Amino acid sequence: MRHPLLSRLAAHCAAAGLVTGLLAVAAPAASAAGTTTDLGVTSESYTGDLVVGGGRVFVAADDRIIVADTGGTLTGGVVTGLSGVRELAVNADATRLYAALSGSNEVAEIDTASLAVTRRIDLSAHPCPSTLALLGERLWVGHGCDSGPSGVVGLDLAVAAPAPAAVGGAQLRPPVIAAAGDTLVVGQTGLHHADMLVYDVGGGAPELRGTIDGEEWRLDYLRDLALTSDGATLFAAADGPGHFTRYDTGTLAATGTYGDGWDGYPSAVAIGSDGAYVAAERQWGSVDLTLYDAATGAELFAADQPDAEPLVDGVAFSGTDVFMLLRNSADRLLLWRVTGVALPASHLTVTAPVRAYVDSPVTVEGRLTRADGKPLGLRPLTVTRRLTNGAKEPITGVTTQKDGTFTFDDTPPEVGEVTYEVFWEGDVRYRASSASVMVTFRHRSTLTLDGPESGVVGTAMELTGVLEVGGEPPSPRATLTVQRSVSVDGVGGGSVKLPPVSVNADGTYAFTDTPTGAGRHTYLATWSGEVTAGPAKALHHIMVE
Repeated sequence: MRHPLLSRLAAHCAAAGLVTGLLAVAAPAASAAGTTTDLGVTSESYTGDLVVGGGRVFVAADDRIIVADTGGTLTGGVVTGLSGVRELAVNADATRLYAALSGSNEVAEIDTASLAVTRRIDLSAHPCPSTLALLGERLWVGHGCDSGPSGVVGLDLAVAAPAPAAVGGAQLRPPVIAAAGDTLVVGQTGLHHADMLVYDVGGGAPELRGTIDGEEWRLDYLRDLALTSDGATLFAAADGPGHFTRYDTGTLAATGTYGDGWDGYPSAVAIGSDGAYVAAERQWGSVDLTLYDAATGAELFAADQPDAEPLVDGVAFSGTDVFMLLRNSADRLLLWRVTGVALPASHLTVTAPVRAYVDSPVTVEGRLTRADGKPLGLRPLTVTRRLTNGAKEPITGVTTQKDGTFTFDDTPPEVGEVTYEVFWEGDVRYRASSASVMVTFRHRSTLTLDGPESGVVGTAMELTGVLEVGGEPPSPRATLTVQRSVSVDGVGGGSVKLPPVSVNADGTYAFTDTPTGAGRHTYLATWSGEVTAGPAKALHHIMVE
């Protein structure tokens, strides 16, 4: 399911150059290895969440929480008896899981070992809880229904019955929130100019540090927030300005951007545990997931699921892997594990002739190396041949040599553009990589040219021939170019282009020429070829007296 970009894209284009010159996007993206798991949930309006902790992945799915291992395999564990699960948070040692329940106006605390609900915190005075941010024993909850005030409350989880304490004033819509270090960020949603309120929580009660002005930074329709572990750096995903933006929570200024252009809407962002990588998700674009270097903004890796769309706030790191939530065209909820994205990069190249003939094998070659150019040794590769009609066939047995090089020959069954896709799945030390090359395969063309061996000045001579493409007549309206050159006693007199010669439906052709002087007349007939057929030429000599 691939949605078109919406009309409001054009309205934001003026903001595309925001925060220019801060961070430059670098390397092109590569494809990813991974697994996709159907979670057994169908919903047209699903707006869930996922968190990773303690070697497991917890997925909010409307009336339940589904559990998978970090390999992406369902464990069979499920938490039921919940109403409108919206967002999840897991504590530092992964012993407790918290769920915002918009349907029952509660926050549920769940023991991750038994998957039992250990307590329910009443938020009926602050209905429709939807977002969570956990920091130690303090939990902040963003709340708000379709109508009525929205806002944020804080809960002290260390007490048996936490009393909600409001943070700041009322919001128009349920905010997105993030907390880390001594920083809490509350972001407005559903607005063209979405402010982000930065609070200092190091002293206990939140104190407003300042506001990141949504109008100043042209921040439209904020979707997701992420903070580095020290709370000093904030990453925001919003429809505008079209890229992911980095902010300093001390100075409240934008300090960099990730990604450029308008290929989809930023919808989720996550930071790796060591802070080195940023995983960025886009909806309705050509690429679902992009991995950036957090320090430089360089694009390191990208992956796409063409038959499904990512969901807002649906991305999380698991070591060197990234998990994403997707929904396919049948409204099925999918868990996508993209493996090894935070590993050091590998580099795969592949080359082949631009054109080849369908009845002869073509040689495809390339090399697999580390990012620094050193070979990775013997590694099996996955090679797929994709024909013009989209049909795919594997080419087996392709392996790199010790120096990283590989080569294979292939003869496709038909003419057209054939793409060879080469993929290395990576290993525990290096990230997967892929490359492709396209070869246009054409029929061989043959051209004959016959005529008399001698002629007389002033007397017309007829020349004939046949053009065949793959043993068959050419396509209709094929035209030949004919050039005549004359030499006398071995001295050339230049060449003259004759009128174009049309080829008949059966491939035959004929033309006449009347010589005006004596000498050796050489006729060169050429056909430039076409998309499905190569060029051809033929010569004929006539002595004219």
